[in-house]
Formats: sequence, C-alpha cells, structure tokens
Amino acid sequence: MRALFYGSVLALSVGFAALAQDAASQPVNPPSASAPPASDASATASTSTFKTGMVVKDSAGFTVGTIARVRKAADGTASVSIAVDGKMVNLPGASLSLSPSGKQAVSSMTKAEIKAAPRTPG
Repeated sequence: MRALFYGSVLALSVGFAALAQDAASQPVNPPSASAPPASDASATASTSTFKTGMVVKDSAGFTVGTIARVRKAADGTASVSIAVDGKMVNLPGASLSLSPSGKQAVSSMTKAEIKAAPRTPG
C-alpha cells in the first residue's frame, strides 16, 4: 500500500515538472508576424547605406578600395563598383556590410577575391 502511494506521488510530481518546463520554454516575447523578413531589410539597407567615396575594408581590417558607384541591378539587388588599385570592380551589395561606425563598408571577400571579380566596362 505504501509503495502504491509513493509511486502515485512520484508520477504526479514528474508530470507537474514536465508541465512547468513546457511553459518555461516558450518565448516571453515571440517575434511579431508584422516584422519584415531579414533578407528584405538587408537588401533595402544595402542600396541606401553605401555611399560613393566610402572606404571598403576586408574582414581583417585592411583597406581594399573605395566605392565609386552604387546602383540597383536589373533584378532589384544592389550593385557596387569599387576602385581597387586603379581598376573598377563590380560587386553585389550583399557582399558588403556597414561597419559599426557606419563610415566604412566591410567586404566578406578578400582583396584578391575582389580583384578577380568582373571588371566594370569603360
């Protein structure tokens, strides 16, 4: 009889612990459905945040070149022309991000990779 009582108490306590964990695992502030997708926000930001004359650095902090032109490509994405060692190179805007200071662009590519990118005609 005593074993049945303790078994019942143990079973109930495990069940309540499981219920408590389910409630605790739900986020306090779930993301709202009205928030725009991150990819849309980054595409919009890339066309409006990069400016002509802005210095471009690689992820190690080395200067790669400067932004010569920012435009919207035919597919709606940003295209950035960068002057690297006196030559113009086209890069997709998605390959650049804004530095924490907001004064420089940071490339996800190395200078060698950027120099191998398609050149801007003319």
